[in-house]
Amino acid sequence: MQEMIEKAIQEHTQNGQFSRLSVAELSSQLSLPKSRVTQVLQQLLKAGTIVRAGQKPVLFLDRSVLEETYGTAIEGDTIRNLDQWLAAQTDQGQDFDRLIGHDGSLSSLVEQCKATVAYPPNGLPLILTGETGTGKSMIAGLAYEYARNHDLVKPESRFVAVNCSEYANNPELLTANLFGYVKGAFTGADQDTPGLLELADGGVLFLDEVHNLKGECQEKLFHFMDQSIYHRMGDNKTWYTSSVRLIFATTEDPEKVLLKTLQRRIPMKLTVPNLAARGNYEKLQIILSMFAREEERLKVHIQLSSSVIQLLLSYPFPENIGGLKSAIQSSCVNALFQTDEEKVMRIGLKDIPDSVIQYSALETLMKPRELTWHGIEELRHDLVNVRTPFSFFESVLETLETTQDFESDFRAIQKAVLHHFKRSLRKADLTTFETVFLTIVRDRCRQYHLDLPEKDRQLYKTAFVELLSLPQGIDLLLQSRAKQVEEVMNRLRTEAFKYFSLVTEIRQEVRERLETDLNPLQCLIMTALAARAGQSQPAPRRMGVILAHGESSASSMTMCVNQWLETHVFDAIDMPLFVSQEEISRQLNDWLRKMEGIEELFLLVDLGSLEQIYRNLNIRNVNIGIINSLSLKLALSVGQDIRNQTPMEKVFERAKALSSIEYHIERNREKPRMIICSCASGLGVAEKLRGVIVDSLPEDSDIRVMTYDYNTLQQEGMTSPVFEENQVISIVGTLKPEEITVPFVALEDLILQENTNRFDDSLRPYMEAEEMRVFKKNIVKNFSLSNIMNSLTILNPAKLLEHVADAIDRLQNRLGVSLGNNTCFGLYVHVSCLIERLVMNRGIEVYGNADAFRLEQQDFIQAVDDSFADVQKFYGIRIPVEETGYMYDYIKNDPNYKKRV
Repeated sequence: MQEMIEKAIQEHTQNGQFSRLSVAELSSQLSLPKSRVTQVLQQLLKAGTIVRAGQKPVLFLDRSVLEETYGTAIEGDTIRNLDQWLAAQTDQGQDFDRLIGHDGSLSSLVEQCKATVAYPPNGLPLILTGETGTGKSMIAGLAYEYARNHDLVKPESRFVAVNCSEYANNPELLTANLFGYVKGAFTGADQDTPGLLELADGGVLFLDEVHNLKGECQEKLFHFMDQSIYHRMGDNKTWYTSSVRLIFATTEDPEKVLLKTLQRRIPMKLTVPNLAARGNYEKLQIILSMFAREEERLKVHIQLSSSVIQLLLSYPFPENIGGLKSAIQSSCVNALFQTDEEKVMRIGLKDIPDSVIQYSALETLMKPRELTWHGIEELRHDLVNVRTPFSFFESVLETLETTQDFESDFRAIQKAVLHHFKRSLRKADLTTFETVFLTIVRDRCRQYHLDLPEKDRQLYKTAFVELLSLPQGIDLLLQSRAKQVEEVMNRLRTEAFKYFSLVTEIRQEVRERLETDLNPLQCLIMTALAARAGQSQPAPRRMGVILAHGESSASSMTMCVNQWLETHVFDAIDMPLFVSQEEISRQLNDWLRKMEGIEELFLLVDLGSLEQIYRNLNIRNVNIGIINSLSLKLALSVGQDIRNQTPMEKVFERAKALSSIEYHIERNREKPRMIICSCASGLGVAEKLRGVIVDSLPEDSDIRVMTYDYNTLQQEGMTSPVFEENQVISIVGTLKPEEITVPFVALEDLILQENTNRFDDSLRPYMEAEEMRVFKKNIVKNFSLSNIMNSLTILNPAKLLEHVADAIDRLQNRLGVSLGNNTCFGLYVHVSCLIERLVMNRGIEVYGNADAFRLEQQDFIQAVDDSFADVQKFYGIRIPVEETGYMYDYIKNDPNYKKRV
């Protein structure tokens, strides 16, 4: 009964038939006593499923339908005046105007929807295709609203929606519901019942998931579409008519799931794009709209961290808008009880569902970032103002990212950027902050011999100032494109180094003097502006180039020298580590081509043949000097001489004198304090063990932790260089190397927290009491057996440990001994790591005198082989004698085993 009442309320609310939603009307329609209807309505009110309109008679409406239709959350369970509330919502826009993207990515779809619905005399059938959760049902509902608002259907007409998937297992019932049936048509048909076609007469019938319609039902449907007449089920004599607009929707390809005869009768096929194809601007609109509804629902002010916004923008929600809505509501639930006294609810990464968080790379989550909170209303207001600049900046980024002719396209971008800022040409007075910023820009430009063109000087000033105060909405929208921006900036460093270097210096000074940072997008646009201004500037007469191998070796040194000399004397060319002389020459020729007018070139390279470099250069009327040595001291000397107009011969004579080196060796008086991790199980295990110890040390501890090969330590003993170069505090591992006097802590002792006094004593001189307390606490936490297993193995730790424990139990029975807890725990970890290495084909092939061990311990070797037979079979491995030897070293020192022997 409750389900029947809920369905009636939902349908009438959806169709705008509010007058049919009083207790009396519902009782009459459903043939139920008023008392029973009232009882169910009270339950639905309490559950928040419906709201009541406080008028006479009191009406009961479906909450979710109202909220989705009008795009706003409803506070409480009562709407005091329904007419006023509806008027207020209507002020926000009618039908398609409320659809995010109606004037953007969905504009063409919306116009086609309108034309299809308005096509005389009764519109045309329309099918909406697209992935699940893209908004097909909402668009169908808005199409009906559009028809009603434009008098294409009568005000009392209805929007009737049916999800065909609900009848996938009972197609006859769907046919009966669509076309109606007469008494006796089937078992349970005890009265004549109109179908959905009749209920929707004069309005819109929406068939969702239409691919679930069986062939027979599709045939009946296209017969109706031809003549607008149909039979009820069980009556093949009487014809019924209906004038209804049909809208279909499916997530499948109509060509594959619908009869050709039905397809031909649906002239308009529209595809609703998925969320990813809507673009970041609309996606952010949708995100903020959903959070705004939750604000209304929860009566709080929601603030989002920048990281949350970036993650929601970048995550490819498989369920599209439906999946996004679910993630947002889950986030609000997780953060609900963290609301402060001022009703502010902050949502950070910790509140986002795991399914979404896992999409973000671990290194991205670990990356330190400034925590900034953004209010929903603030962002929504900001978003209104950024649409045009965002579209422009995104087009700039896409052009430079995909260009095949960077130089030509970059020149076009420079012109477009300057034109873009003409719209906001400022005449108002500058703030002190803006004045300082422009002073920084002017001074740095002068150092690079760059003057802003006189006729456009005010325009350039406006552009730089506007860039400084970009709305945060643009920054947030483009943060999800950070990787692409970085790639374009790297390209600019190669193609337009002078201007890239200029903007880098401006950014650094702005950070220092104004305590604000320019984001990569601002730097990209500023580089374009600087390059545009530089087009009219003559090339310098003499110039230097630093060419070095490495990702940014030349760039870093060049920026340092130019800043030191307070003028731009060097450009940089960064070369890959392995590159041919021909490629070096090609890069230089490209640079010379851009520097038309230069008379003298001073080239400093770190490696390469002077003759080969010079031979491949296309030089015309340029004196070139090349030095195949590079240092900061040398670059500063050459740069200073270039700036001072020193003759070229003199420059190189002085450079040659600087090329000799001096050296001095200073022995370290204080050795670094060191903990060594050395495991018989291999360096990979030792490295993971090192990570656990590092995580346990206090943050500001100066104690270092390093790994060292167990076999090398076993052979070299205390003569190993590691003891000469470091103050080794202790050694942590699986087996103690022989002849070592430094305190040794076995891994099993750390797990069991036994026999760790020597370890504590060795660390105590280098830690304060509180640091020691934190360290011991972390050790207990980090060195649980489960943590160690999770850290040390790539296999399923629980399953692996179960196998290993069973095998060691069998080995003890075979040997007739009960090993101590310490020995067992040590074996658990050692053997688990052993199996991991063997699975990865990294078994240990060296063990003391393996031949002697093979002869003397044949029984032990056979016992291990038999006890671990199941393990070897399960993991597809074979435990070699060398690995068995290290297991023997573990067991032979066990007190119980010694007694047995």
